[in-house]
Amino acid sequence: MRAIHAFRTFKFWILIVFLTLSVGPTVRAQDEQRSTKVPLIGKVGGGTNRQAYSGKVQTVDPKRKLLVIDSVEGSHTEFFPVKGNFEVTVPGGKKTRVSELIPGTNIIIYYQVKNDRREVTAILILGSHTPEKEPEATKPGPPS
Repeated sequence: MRAIHAFRTFKFWILIVFLTLSVGPTVRAQDEQRSTKVPLIGKVGGGTNRQAYSGKVQTVDPKRKLLVIDSVEGSHTEFFPVKGNFEVTVPGGKKTRVSELIPGTNIIIYYQVKNDRREVTAILILGSHTPEKEPEATKPGPPS
């Protein structure tokens, strides 16, 4: 009877060792994943927020350094300060100046929001403004 009890105790300890060895590495791997998913201080608060806005140029005010854009969808108007250095590019990649933007030009403005203020980082000109042409009146043909 003593031999049976010792054999059962031995099987119990073998089972404990086997489970410890098989479960241990997965618990350690999960702990490592959790430690790498902790957000950094810069990501928790106060970071920058990069955004884009598309619309048509309504006005460019170089004196106030302000660009007024009409929304593509709806009748919404947005104001963007145009201070600092940023690129204004046309579809071919050629660079131009903000002062050369013509009202009615389709653009995309890339900007960041820092401390509740917009800072333009780039402007991409999608197409130049082409005034709508009025249909030409048909001229009467020469008399036959």
